[in-house]
Amino acid sequence: MKRMILIFLFGFLVASIPLAGCTGNLLGCGAHYEETYGGYDYIFSNTAIDSDNSLNITVKLLNGGGGWIKDSDEFEEGQTIWVSLNIKLSNGDEIEIKPNHQTWEVNGDSWNQSYWGTNLYFSSPPGFCDDGCKEVQFHAGDEFGAIYYDGTCDSSPWIEI
Repeated sequence: MKRMILIFLFGFLVASIPLAGCTGNLLGCGAHYEETYGGYDYIFSNTAIDSDNSLNITVKLLNGGGGWIKDSDEFEEGQTIWVSLNIKLSNGDEIEIKPNHQTWEVNGDSWNQSYWGTNLYFSSPPGFCDDGCKEVQFHAGDEFGAIYYDGTCDSSPWIEI
């Protein structure tokens, strides 16, 4: 009986792996990872709270290409990549920042700061972290899929600041 249960569990595990979409680093991230947005990865190359308590985040693409994060009148292009940054404050509140935010600067590194080639910059106004900034979470993708965090098969983990 125990042997039958073990065979069933092993068979279930083997059958579940292709369905998972993301099977972990041992077996790679699966077909979903390879097909969505070319399997691009990003890292946080900067997560700094400056002396004026402003928060500055730089998201860097490790491979692949970026895309338009803002509409560009100069190139007559519309936004093709949707990005947002969530910040968890020490009191538990969460704030979402997008490229059209009223008080934050959100810029790409190419084409009049409307395009994300390699680096994407988020800069808060002074005093943003006066009450404490705890963690950051980044989301990026387009109509075809997501950009994943540092080969982890996770598109938007919370990272300590």
